[in-house]
Amino acid sequence: MNIAIGADGQSLNSKVSEQFDSCNYLVIVNMDDSKVVIAIKNEDSSEDELAEKVIQYDCEALITGKLNPTAFNILTEACVTRYLGLGHSVETALDLMERQLLRYIKNPEGTDECDGPHHKH
Repeated sequence: MNIAIGADGQSLNSKVSEQFDSCNYLVIVNMDDSKVVIAIKNEDSSEDELAEKVIQYDCEALITGKLNPTAFNILTEACVTRYLGLGHSVETALDLMERQLLRYIKNPEGTDECDGPHHKH
C-alpha cells in the first residue's frame, strides 16, 4: 500500500508541509516495508497536478496540510483518504495514521465539518 505525503524534504525525517501546493516534495512511501518509493520534487506544479500524481502512484491516502478545493475534489473522487499531518515528521505522521490518530481532512478548509460525501472511513 502506497501513501503520499506533501513534505518539506525527501526523507522520512522531513516535516509535513503546511499546504499541499507549496510542498517541496511529494514523498511516496510503501507501507509494507516503510520505505520511500520515490520523492517527486515539486517544480511549481499546480496542486491539481500533484493530486494527479498521488493517483498515478496508486496511493490509498495523502498526508498533508491544507488542500485547495479542486485538488480536494480530485482526491475524493479517486477515493484517496486525506489526513492532516501538520507539525509532524513524515515518519511520525505515517505512524499516527496507522494508529488512526491523525485527523481526516473532510473539506478543503480542513475543518471537521463534512460538506458532502467526500470522506472515507
